[in-house]
Amino acid sequence: MRKNGVPYSANAVLTEYFDRVTEPNGDVYLLVTSTVEDPTYLAQPLMFSTQFKKQADAAGWNPTPCAAK
Repeated sequence: MRKNGVPYSANAVLTEYFDRVTEPNGDVYLLVTSTVEDPTYLAQPLMFSTQFKKQADAAGWNPTPCAAK
């Protein structure tokens, strides 16, 4: 699932859940929860999650074109 991470076989199953959560103060988050099940390498499901906070504007986002020399 990631470089140098847990090995996985052809029987591995990756399940992902995407949840949008709004906090009482108005902050909005995207939660990504992933579960890996693999009877060959894992004795129990491997679970991990990542959260992303929505910004109200484009603050912190300043994409620039690639420049190859």
